[in-house]
Amino acid sequence: MLVLSRKVNQKILIGENIEILVTELKPGKVKIGIVAPSEVPIVREELKESTEEAPQPQVA
Repeated sequence: MLVLSRKVNQKILIGENIEILVTELKPGKVKIGIVAPSEVPIVREELKESTEEAPQPQVA
């Protein structure tokens, strides 16, 4: 794991086509913006876990 410190409006670049931008800092909270190609899925961890637990529809 790589751990970085950033200030508001500073970016982290991942590869050549993904940007992470710190947009706001508050006590106990950070807001980030993500720019990535549309084929790269971006999902919050808690949403991914809930969709994995949900029953998948049956295809006939």
